[in-house]
Amino acid sequence: MSDTSLDAADQGLAPVTIGLAELDPIADVEAKVTKNRSKVGSVRPSALLYTSGIGATVDLPHLSVMPHGLDAWQRYYDRRAGGADVIVEPRLLELVRAYLGGQVAQLRKAPWAPEAPGGFGDETIDLGIPVRVFPQWLRCTGCNLLSPASHQIFEFKNVLRYRPDQATFIHKDCRGWSASAGKIKARKGREQAVVPARYLIACVNGHLDEFPYAAWVHRGRSCPTAKVPQLRMREWKSNLGPDVQIICLSCDAKRGMLEATGPKAADKLPHCRGRHPHLDAFYKCDQPGKLMMLGAANQWFASTIGLLALPREEVATVADLLPVLQSLPPEVLAAATAKDALAGFRGWAGSITQSDLFGNATDDILWEAVQALACADAAPPPAEVSTDPTDILVPEWLVLTDEEKYTKHSGSADFRAVRRNVPQSLKPIVHEVVAVEKLKKVNAFLGFTRIDALDRIDDSKSRVAPLTRDGRPTWVPATEDRGEGFFLQFDEAAVAAWEQTVLGLDVWETYRQTHALNFKRRTSRTADDIDPDSRFPAPRYWALHTLSHLLIREAAMSSGYGSASLTERIYAWRADGERPPAAGLLITTTASDSEGTLGGLVDLSKPDRLGPLVHEAMRRGGRCSSDPVCSHRRPRGKEDFLHGAACHFCLFVSETSCERTNRFLDRRMLLDLMVDPDIATPALLGPILGT
Repeated sequence: MSDTSLDAADQGLAPVTIGLAELDPIADVEAKVTKNRSKVGSVRPSALLYTSGIGATVDLPHLSVMPHGLDAWQRYYDRRAGGADVIVEPRLLELVRAYLGGQVAQLRKAPWAPEAPGGFGDETIDLGIPVRVFPQWLRCTGCNLLSPASHQIFEFKNVLRYRPDQATFIHKDCRGWSASAGKIKARKGREQAVVPARYLIACVNGHLDEFPYAAWVHRGRSCPTAKVPQLRMREWKSNLGPDVQIICLSCDAKRGMLEATGPKAADKLPHCRGRHPHLDAFYKCDQPGKLMMLGAANQWFASTIGLLALPREEVATVADLLPVLQSLPPEVLAAATAKDALAGFRGWAGSITQSDLFGNATDDILWEAVQALACADAAPPPAEVSTDPTDILVPEWLVLTDEEKYTKHSGSADFRAVRRNVPQSLKPIVHEVVAVEKLKKVNAFLGFTRIDALDRIDDSKSRVAPLTRDGRPTWVPATEDRGEGFFLQFDEAAVAAWEQTVLGLDVWETYRQTHALNFKRRTSRTADDIDPDSRFPAPRYWALHTLSHLLIREAAMSSGYGSASLTERIYAWRADGERPPAAGLLITTTASDSEGTLGGLVDLSKPDRLGPLVHEAMRRGGRCSSDPVCSHRRPRGKEDFLHGAACHFCLFVSETSCERTNRFLDRRMLLDLMVDPDIATPALLGPILGT
């Protein structure tokens, strides 16, 4: 199977391209033969990082494809006018290097095809994200014939220029199925749709493989009558769910799929072959294979990192400038001819990169960086950067809580913030309100895991599937989104006093022990030396996280944005060494176009609107349609769910909005709920509730 492509545009949807080794649409385009088009669908740029990225199976209307690794992307960048679009954000690049190595030099936007008048022209039809058909085992919907696409029993059809969603595989001369061979021969053949076969084999090391249908039906042996046997997949409904049977038409062998899901399935399924289909490669692996259904929620978990692009106070260094200079076109770099003639170069480079680094760098530093770029040996080694999630948030917290800092830099292209007066009714607990009128969030894709998300296992780099065959990418996919939001800073003295009370309660100890149980059940053996308490957020996080969800649900009623479009960023940690304590939350909405958003969230930060917003959110949070069950919920015995008084009716939001997948939530910590004394906690918002 050859590469194919899914395109991601800066805004809107993006085209996808696909091809077979014997039927390569991209080669057809180059030869000016339009037997089949290469574009097969569209995805949004953000989907390439969070839902449909490298290694994920992307369900298109009639087939399923998998985006290829980065080794296959360069061909598409080379075909695009202007090459790759590079995102300049030194702080994010440093973090990516800390994860993947110092060889990473760029953050790139996905290759996308600009829309020509009247639609996508032939000159851009093969631009996009390279993908391949996966799974390659396909099933005819008419006769249930089961065969790999490479056997060419099924035909690929994608001839409509403006309807890539109609790309499909077909069984051209299907005669249906019948127990009698004579009846099949008597029927007239007709075209039938073909769909992906649903079973796969996965392992915890991120590998994914086709289900071995031929070996399964013959119980590990070869077919006695045919070198390449023909298979059929039949399905019946039963009390135990779908009953699927694999039948060999060559030797009449049969075997049901229920054996692959039963209690002894581990002994019957093959061991993992170490296959990474997105790289078209195999690696050593000693893990047992696990049955996986196509489209299962635990088939793919993105490993991403994102941060806010904030203004810089300090003078830029050579290390800061190098990644920015690397992103410039050669003709711009050629303008830096001498240290005494950098004024024109500064303006030209700054307008292209939209970076304030050139204004923060002296002539000596800028010239040294230009020379270092020309001589790789002169480049300084990458600095040591902490990848601790809290350390990543600290620079943002220091800017958002310092009026002098965010006011000083509010004229930059990507950041503008103003201080708002705190509503009188919120002053007992809210210390400061900041309207972030303009912000930019940058996100990078590091890899992915299977079976369980990275933060739910052991954070082991060996569990993250590589993006390139050698595991050392020189660039990674990234996105930048612009938008708005509002920031609330809470009074540290009040939060610390409340938190100290909660830490001594029995119910808090219950949560701590439950988290330890959940952690041990979900982590691998290599995580035995990790202290679960080091991953357990403090009470202030639970309370502010709960308030954030209430505000998201309430803001969706009046901001003009749906709740799934709003995201949270929680700054909640206790003092640790030189790290100052934090208690705040940022609610934002962003869009991938260059204009950002419409100002609905910023308007909610005005005193006359913020006060009613918070009080209405508190009123709604005080009741749940599943109370008293919800209000009294806490883990018991062997239960290991990581929330208290929280459920879909009162607190849970879309996973696109919550940074912890609806974990660490409890209305009791925030509001004064009527509950039994043994699970009651003081309410953080008690001072504004009058309790």
